Amino acid sequence: MKAKDKSNLEKVIAGLFIAAVLLNQMGFLGTRFDFRQLFNLGQPTPPPSTAAISGILTTNVASYDSLDIATARTIPTNVIAYWYAYRGGWVLLGSGTAQDISILKDDANTLYSVLSVPSAQNFYVDYQKTMEMNSRIKSVEWKDITGDSVREYVMRMDISDSPYASGTGKYNMPLFIAYLLNYDSAFSWPAGGKPADVTTVGTAAVTKYVEWYWSLSAEKKSMAISKIVVSINNSDSSKCTLKRVNIPGIGYIDGSNFEQDVLSTEVKWTYTVSKTLYGADYIKLPVGTNNKFDWTVSVQFNLASGDFINLTLTVYYFDGAEALKSTTDTVKFSA
Repeated sequence: MKAKDKSNLEKVIAGLFIAAVLLNQMGFLGTRFDFRQLFNLGQPTPPPSTAAISGILTTNVASYDSLDIATARTIPTNVIAYWYAYRGGWVLLGSGTAQDISILKDDANTLYSVLSVPSAQNFYVDYQKTMEMNSRIKSVEWKDITGDSVREYVMRMDISDSPYASGTGKYNMPLFIAYLLNYDSAFSWPAGGKPADVTTVGTAAVTKYVEWYWSLSAEKKSMAISKIVVSINNSDSSKCTLKRVNIPGIGYIDGSNFEQDVLSTEVKWTYTVSKTLYGADYIKLPVGTNNKFDWTVSVQFNLASGDFINLTLTVYYFDGAEALKSTTDTVKFSA
């Protein structure tokens, strides 16, 4: 064969090969053939399966302290992980780790993890970090799904592509980690955080800064703040105007954002962060951080001679069981 003819033949073969590859990729040749096998390039990595799994799934859950991730928490002692499906209504599939639960195709690769802290356990579920650290958690809600008037964290979990073990005939759940915050059950308002009374306010309009602060009882502790109330023992709101309040973890809130109530013997200003653990202001003390949480309150006084005002700060917070507690201090201001 002449060199010119050989060259033309090679071009034709190359063209046919390229055309075959393109037609194969577009599906015109039926079942696609992996041309990389011709060049010993190995098997391609299959794409993740989107098919709904059906069968037995073995659960896999652990728990750690949010402020000390080397400290493990115990399941189910410190936190209980229940597993639910929604099938026209809530269906409890099981609880805990290393448990076999039944998944249906109609569940559409969705499993609900319901996290609950048992009574007498001084922990909060750190739902924000739990969601951040588990990419399979798609949403979190705080609600009662069992009808017992107790709300729990309900986390919608994507279980698609859970590995299948042919030896056991079961799917294995990818590890799910629940993070907990240690509730400061030993908290008490530090003596240094209570300002002294002020006896020289004067009779001219003047702004005063009341520098309240908290210290938690130890590192790795936390508190879930619900609401803040500032009050005076006088029904004449012209004598004292709330300007601003610093709320740890949130920052300064203008007095206009507080709800004012003028009562027969007092004026109250209330700022509600959350009525539930979900959405509360979690103040935390990580290791090696300053144990001082500033509650500075700014007020403007307009007192007459002989007047005095008792200014009170009350902070409401939740314990681990969502019971509402409070702590308070009063500073006396005299003209």
